[in-house]
Amino acid sequence: MFNLKPKSQPRRSSHLKVVSSSREPFGKRQSSSIGSTIFLLLICGALAYGYYTLTSNGDSPTVINEDGEEVLSPERKAKLDRELDEFDNSVQYALIAIIDGYYPCYTCPNGSPTIFLYENQIWKYGSSRKGEKGRYPNGNYGAPNLRFVEQFWGTEMECRKQEKFMIYNYPLLPEAKKRGIRLFRPPGNKNDN
Repeated sequence: MFNLKPKSQPRRSSHLKVVSSSREPFGKRQSSSIGSTIFLLLICGALAYGYYTLTSNGDSPTVINEDGEEVLSPERKAKLDRELDEFDNSVQYALIAIIDGYYPCYTCPNGSPTIFLYENQIWKYGSSRKGEKGRYPNGNYGAPNLRFVEQFWGTEMECRKQEKFMIYNYPLLPEAKKRGIRLFRPPGNKNDN
């Protein structure tokens, strides 16, 4: 009646079946994930290094004063004061021939690369916030045998206006009228600026 003999059961294997929603093989997906993680770590490291470099290298544009307020660093404040002073103390100048001779001509209508200037004739008008030494270090004026003559002092805007006035009115000067050719501007001014 009762059969106590166990029934034979089918043999089962001990393989693990991985179920994935991706169509990529398991190993490939895992290496892709590792690559993304490494890339993300590199980006975070670069950002942290950049932040550290900007905030701790001593070249900060700001400092904390004795009252605990953030203010411009002494170097930055000195540079600002110097540049603001330059805006208020500019010069309009002329570069003038010191000897009779040929000088470069950027405005000659006949295409000639040079023009003859007599001593004390205008070669170029300009303006500068930094004066002669700042504008022309080492005395290199763009051509030999020239001297820097200050003609007007004022704010940068006033000097730029005066420069423009001098350039546009150059053709009315007696030295410009005597020539066989008419120049729109001095021979050393490449344009009206």
